[in-house]
Amino acid sequence: MLKFITYFLTIAFAMFFAFWELRLKHQLTDRASSPPASPSKLGVMNDLSERMNRERSIESLPKKARAKLRTVVVLKFLFVVILIVEVIVLQTPK
Repeated sequence: MLKFITYFLTIAFAMFFAFWELRLKHQLTDRASSPPASPSKLGVMNDLSERMNRERSIESLPKKARAKLRTVVVLKFLFVVILIVEVIVLQTPK
């Protein structure tokens, strides 16, 4: 039961930081991107180009905003690494 709780909490924290990263990216880049002009611009290719535009516009943000985003990304990866270590340590036979 303790393993389950540990895994669940670690995954929950990793997902929390992943969603926070996504929301922060959208907040920081919404001013730079414009909504699609017609329904024909909706689809997978538009989503891909929108993501690429967001990544480009993140590079042009001030250092303070990029630092906050970088911190969230580092925390997300930290919890993923912690989960991997937990799986390795807690699954070894005693």
